[in-house]
Amino acid sequence: MTKMSIGAAFSETFAFLKANWTQMLIWFGGALLLVGLLGFLFLGSTFSAMAMAPNDPSLIMGAMGKIGLFALLASVILYAACMLIWRGGLHPGEAPNFGWALQAGPAFAFGMIVVMIAAYIVIFIVMLIFGLIFGAALGGAGAFSPAALESGAVGGGAIFVAVLLYLAVIVFMLWVQGRFIVAGPVMADRLTRNPVTGLTESWNMTRASQWVIVGFYLLFTILMVVYIFVAGLIFGGITGAIAGGSAAGMILSMIVMAAVVYLPIIMASFSMPIGVYRAIAPKASADVFA
Repeated sequence: MTKMSIGAAFSETFAFLKANWTQMLIWFGGALLLVGLLGFLFLGSTFSAMAMAPNDPSLIMGAMGKIGLFALLASVILYAACMLIWRGGLHPGEAPNFGWALQAGPAFAFGMIVVMIAAYIVIFIVMLIFGLIFGAALGGAGAFSPAALESGAVGGGAIFVAVLLYLAVIVFMLWVQGRFIVAGPVMADRLTRNPVTGLTESWNMTRASQWVIVGFYLLFTILMVVYIFVAGLIFGGITGAIAGGSAAGMILSMIVMAAVVYLPIIMASFSMPIGVYRAIAPKASADVFA
């Protein structure tokens, strides 16, 4: 393991994107088509039936069950596609292992959900403790009520502490994301289905570079937001003029916006964990992104 630099992370991220963008389009595009087909088969008649009988409790319960099943299948397919992209990029030329991907993808997603739940529990406990401490100091839980804020009963020091806590929560969540950012690539590289392996290895590998990763994650997110804003302004105006208010034009506008705005963001997001993984655990054998 080596200590990561932000420049190396960006370099590896875009190297992976450059070398694997066609594979991303194939796997992710195919996954979206399959999810869309399943959505039509599972939910097409369901929404029509609900529109005709919106107050039927049994129909609503059945619809919720179908929506839940569809969401589960969609997550399996999309995370499997993600694993195929990572595995194919790290081991080019290898035949796709669909059986492994269909198991490893959902396992990775489940592991990350458990991590996020644990993080939110920690946040809740810390906020509760601080709320009890400062609430007692300021005269009870009502000290932070809207009426107290309007009347000026809450001092500037308490508001400052509240702002600090809010910023601390953001930093903590970025830190958690950073410590487990390479869990998926580890699973893909080792061809394992065990999310504990990926999470544990990610925790160990990111130790030396944890705050550099947080900085990279934050900078990457800011750049993506700027790209969405600028690209949305440019292509939104162009496609809006082309659409002219017609239904066909609106559909064309949505397709163009998805292709030039959201698809690059998704592909860059897929590449970022691999970029960090390569930056902190470079392989000595060869540059697989070349």
